[in-house]
Amino acid sequence: MKVLDFETIKKYAQNTDPNVWYQWVEYALKHKNDFTMPAKSRISQNDGNYFNVMPVLYAKKNIAMVKMIGRHNLQSNEKRSSMMGDIMLYEANTGILKSVMDAEYITTLRTGVVAAHSANLFSKPNSSVYGLIGLGNIMTVCFETLVAKFNPEVTYTVKLFKHHNQEQRFADKFSYLDNVNFVFCDSYEEVISDSDVVISAVTKTDKNFASDKYFKKGVTVIPICTMGFQNCDLFFDKVFTDEIDQIRGFKYFSKFKALENVTDVLNNNAAGRTNDNDRIIIYNYGIAIHDLYFAQQFYNAIKGEKVKYRYPTNKYFM
Repeated sequence: MKVLDFETIKKYAQNTDPNVWYQWVEYALKHKNDFTMPAKSRISQNDGNYFNVMPVLYAKKNIAMVKMIGRHNLQSNEKRSSMMGDIMLYEANTGILKSVMDAEYITTLRTGVVAAHSANLFSKPNSSVYGLIGLGNIMTVCFETLVAKFNPEVTYTVKLFKHHNQEQRFADKFSYLDNVNFVFCDSYEEVISDSDVVISAVTKTDKNFASDKYFKKGVTVIPICTMGFQNCDLFFDKVFTDEIDQIRGFKYFSKFKALENVTDVLNNNAAGRTNDNDRIIIYNYGIAIHDLYFAQQFYNAIKGEKVKYRYPTNKYFM
């Protein structure tokens, strides 16, 4: 059995072209029907803590996976991420455990790339003004993937919400981009107003970021953590999602004007953006096929640490 820990996956991923990540996301979405994926289950705890349990089977490649991931508030002086998770990868036809690997880095990676994929798929072709809220690791991955798709002949304006000096760190990280101008914004309204694409990676909020009037016609909104834009559900023209069944519990689900799966758009079974005036919001709630597909790629590519896992090989008696 192979063990792939956080540092091992991180080291490999940092040397991978973001366009490769993008291809993994698109492949898994286009072939979603090849996966058997029960809806994720959630175990809620006190103080907003939770576990999500995500199983999936990919019979075509003889792989099954279970991911256990959760968010748990940090205790005083505790050194860990608030998001922690692990993946167990199985040989599907035998049930033999093939790998235990870190899920936190994979989750951060695939979540950011999926958001970038949605921005490219649903935004207006001439989009050049981006508004970003929540500038942590997920947004860093998202933007790294976005800029790999940017047109080098276009000058982009990227508005960053100011919070604990994150905006300066973010701008410094991407200062090598000659065709991107960063603007620091004091309010959510300033970030959202006149932006062609608005992306939020804020993990916790109990209110909407801005009233309806700040969302211009043709805007594409991507709430990575599905929060802060409930008012948009009531007046936006189109809603897209990675899995309809997982968002049926949304407060305004029955009031969406139009709803489609991203997979259907990629396979030309549903229309995506059809004009430059539609306001579009995309809810990628997170689907296990991306975790499995990323995990499979890492499993195949990384040597990792091999350990002896002694599963029963003969009939036994208690």
